[in-house]
Amino acid sequence: MGGAVQRTLPTGVTVLKNPIVLQAPAPAKINLGLEITGRRPDGYHEVVTVLQTIDVVDVFNWRASSRAFRYLPMESVSPTEDLVLRALRAPGAEHWTGDLWVEKHIPIAAGLGGGSSDAALALRLASPDTDPGTLTQCAARLGADVPFFLRGGTALATGIGAELTPLQTTDFWVVLIVPELVIPDKTRLLYSRLESHDFSDGSRVRGVAIRPASAIRQPLPNAFERQMRRYPEVARAWAALAQATSAPVSLSGAGPAIFACFASEQHARGAIRRLPPEIGAAYVARTLPANDAVEAVRTVAAALRGEFPAL
Repeated sequence: MGGAVQRTLPTGVTVLKNPIVLQAPAPAKINLGLEITGRRPDGYHEVVTVLQTIDVVDVFNWRASSRAFRYLPMESVSPTEDLVLRALRAPGAEHWTGDLWVEKHIPIAAGLGGGSSDAALALRLASPDTDPGTLTQCAARLGADVPFFLRGGTALATGIGAELTPLQTTDFWVVLIVPELVIPDKTRLLYSRLESHDFSDGSRVRGVAIRPASAIRQPLPNAFERQMRRYPEVARAWAALAQATSAPVSLSGAGPAIFACFASEQHARGAIRRLPPEIGAAYVARTLPANDAVEAVRTVAAALRGEFPAL
């Protein structure tokens, strides 16, 4: 798309011309604490966590085309594991128009929920008129985190992670580090290695849910921290971030992504400048409220159905 002109509409949808492309974001999340309270008879675990979307995002692109609708799959994801492909299967899809593809910017398998976020956005595009209850049921069948990303923002998640209580979003900044570490079948492996002292009653995370702003100044519990800090890549990144700031360092999800929270962008960018090189990808991000890009999603969903708005 050389020579493309970009502008951002008041609705939040980004439009690229020559040719026309519409874009909508799928945000990452961090966990403001994650406690595991027990193992269920079905093998799943009961968790208590506060989920928070941040403005590190994957980008869905829709491009006008004279051909029948095409979803252009991600090279990094196999068709059997592509949740976007599964979510896009909807009645009437044979009448859609244009090309749709995802630009991956959220690190994969890092504890940031990129795959679940992509699935949730695809589901919203495929079923924009479905009632929230039914859409949530469809999302839960795709994965435990997917229902949260239908709305985003801040939420207390309990049960296996799909029982959500929306919370008021606190505006703060995050320095995020993703160490270069690949652990095959990571989540299953880490759950299988949990020991009795990794379990807790969930009270510390429920305290964060009452006052999300407290995440800026207090250490956040994470049941996987003991295991993840044994990996040298995570240990180095953890020490570097701790040295760069006085803010507590926390693990997101099952890792290996780690983060620290700040009240201002100035403090966050000051911390990231003090980080040494070669500790992994580093980001400065901001918290996002619920339904942050709802107009962008509606516009792309309409374009899929040949209802492209006048721009």
